[in-house]
Amino acid sequence: MTDYAYGYCGMPCALCSRYRTEGKSRCPGCSHDGYYTEPCKVHHCCREKRLAHCGLCGEFPCARLGKMSDFGDLNTGHAKERTCKSIAAHGFDRWYAEYAERADLLTIALARYNNGRMKRFLCELFLQQDVETLREIMRQAEALSGSPKETGKAFTEIVRACCGA
Repeated sequence: MTDYAYGYCGMPCALCSRYRTEGKSRCPGCSHDGYYTEPCKVHHCCREKRLAHCGLCGEFPCARLGKMSDFGDLNTGHAKERTCKSIAAHGFDRWYAEYAERADLLTIALARYNNGRMKRFLCELFLQQDVETLREIMRQAEALSGSPKETGKAFTEIVRACCGA
């Protein structure tokens, strides 16, 4: 199993376009001491308390987490809030198993259906949609073939049909 980075604040790092970028601008993710960890109060708090995640804290939700918002350059659909609530209710392991599945599916989608200009679209899709919808999209997409441009367009049409977008 791949060790996917995640944010202590609830950001599923492996679904972020910065994590999925090659080169100097790639962020390795918060749990792997990524770009945003040094100034992050939530990161430092979880490390000090030796917690795997903010959602596991007895003080959750707290003022530190409450001041955090979604990224301005990526529409996560409030993934941080959903993640923390899921971990608080069901535990870290259950959340992480679904998260790893999402990240694995995103890896496949980026390799097979990205026409070179879809990374942000795909990352936002895998951040926002429930895992059952993502499984169905990927199941339908398995039959796609053709050039990257053709498969990218066909994949987008599957997404629209499944998500009503």
